[in-house]
Amino acid sequence: MIKKANLLGKIDVLLGLDKGIAPLLNKHISSSLFFSVLKGSEQKAILDSFQKMVVTKTKHIEALNGIRNEIAKGKSDVY
Repeated sequence: MIKKANLLGKIDVLLGLDKGIAPLLNKHISSSLFFSVLKGSEQKAILDSFQKMVVTKTKHIEALNGIRNEIAKGKSDVY
C-alpha cells in the first residue's frame, strides 16, 4: 500500500519525465537527420514515426494527469 501524498509525488515525477522526453528526442532526431546521409524519403519516414510517438506520449500525459486529478480529489489516503 502507498499513501496518497507519496503516490501523487511519484506521478508528478513521471509527468516531469514524460514532458521532457519529446523535446529531447526532437533535438536528437533533428541533429541526427541533419548530419545523416539518409535520403529525403527515409528522413520523412523517421520524422513521421517520431510524430506518432509524440501523439502517443501526449495521450499518455493526458491520461496520467487525469489519474492524478482523480487521486488528488479523492478521499482515500491509501492505495
